[in-house]
Amino acid sequence: MKNLIRKAIKYGPVVYPIVKKFMNKRKQKRTSKASY
Repeated sequence: MKNLIRKAIKYGPVVYPIVKKFMNKRKQKRTSKASY
């Protein structure tokens, strides 16, 4: 369990922006395509 937490801390900052960007893209598709 500690190993998993350590991995999350190590890779969190790298993975989080990608996930955030992906979520933003999904939101934009749902709302409007003009906001680029």
